[in-house]
Amino acid sequence: MRLLRPLFRPFQARRAAEAEGDIRAWHMACEDVLKACIQALQDPQLPRADIGVALDRIDRTLFRLRDAGSGAEGALRRRSPELGRRIRRVSEAIVELRNEAVQFLIRAQGPNPAFLGVQTDPARMAESYQRAKQDVGLAALQDSAALERDLRQLWTDLQPILRELARSAGGT
Repeated sequence: MRLLRPLFRPFQARRAAEAEGDIRAWHMACEDVLKACIQALQDPQLPRADIGVALDRIDRTLFRLRDAGSGAEGALRRRSPELGRRIRRVSEAIVELRNEAVQFLIRAQGPNPAFLGVQTDPARMAESYQRAKQDVGLAALQDSAALERDLRQLWTDLQPILRELARSAGGT
C-alpha cells in the first residue's frame, strides 16, 4: 500500500482543493444572498421599481449557493458531519429568507405591481409598504440578523478544516 501512496497524492490534493473551493464559494454565495435580501427588505424605493431585477440577482446567487453547498456538504461528510449539517441548515435558512424577501416585495407593491405600468396613489403605495413591513419585513430582518450571526460562527468553525484542506491541496 505504501508504494501506491505517491500515486494517490495528486488525486487527494485535487479533491482537497475542490473541497476548499466549494466551502469558500458557498460562504461567498451566502453572504451575497444575505446582502441582497437585506437590501431588498430595507430599500423603500425598491417595491416601487421593477422588483424582477432584484429577484433575478438573488435567484442567480441561490444557484451558486446550491451548487457550492452540495460540494461543501459532501466534502464535510467524513471530516465533520456536524459542520455539514450546519451548512445545510444555514443554506435552508437563506432560502427561507429569500422567500420572505420575495413575499415582502410583492406585498409592498400593493394592488398594482410596477411592471403593469399602472399608476397607484402614493398614499396607497406607502400604506402597502408599511403593511408589508409589519406583516413580513420586520420579522425577515430579524431572521436575517440571526442568520448573519449563525453564518459568522459557522465560518469561524470552518477555519481549521479550511487550513487542513489548503495544506492537503498544497501536497504537504
